[in-house]
Amino acid sequence: MKLLPPIYCLLSTLCPVFASENPTDPINNFEIEKQRRSELSLLNDRGASSKSPPTEFKSELFKSGKLIYSDDFNGAVNKEFWGQPKGKKIKDGILTVGPLFKSKEEAMKVLKRDHHLCLEPVPHINRIPEKFVMHLRYQFAKPELTPGRPSFQIGHHMISLGIVKEGGHRVKLPDGPSFSEPESEMALNRWIGLPIEYELGKIRVLVNGKGKT
Repeated sequence: MKLLPPIYCLLSTLCPVFASENPTDPINNFEIEKQRRSELSLLNDRGASSKSPPTEFKSELFKSGKLIYSDDFNGAVNKEFWGQPKGKKIKDGILTVGPLFKSKEEAMKVLKRDHHLCLEPVPHINRIPEKFVMHLRYQFAKPELTPGRPSFQIGHHMISLGIVKEGGHRVKLPDGPSFSEPESEMALNRWIGLPIEYELGKIRVLVNGKGKT
């Protein structure tokens, strides 16, 4: 999986991001690509807003915020926010998170269990606050969709964002309804622009500019 600047971020000055035309990443990767200037923000009680050329992001939930984390993926993996670097690499402004094992047999031998075998990447961003604005640009590098995968979770097994086979994306709320956006063009092996705003009882998810609160 490929990612652009990390999570719960407030975009202060977003410049164009260009994906590699010939990705060299192994199958089943999650990658975050850098922005020329990318900023991740945790919000204080008064909230946040930001503008970014050439596109403009306007917060619906907050008016101000505090920048906590910014990363251009030009050094070592930030363990404070991304945890241990195992399975992660940074190259050419892209953070790539890959599976920890290449086969079920290898995983079972090492982990001594037959479930949660880490055969697909599971990146976590740590220190998520009660209120936040986040923006990242990422892609799932994977040959085809599989049941329940890939899944982008906001909170552990709470709010999930997934790719719809017929096109677009779906947001599923915990013990609640699901919302689909067929025109978002969310798909495997394609860079996805993802702003998220959250506070208790409210969430706004935009995929490539398509979504709702």
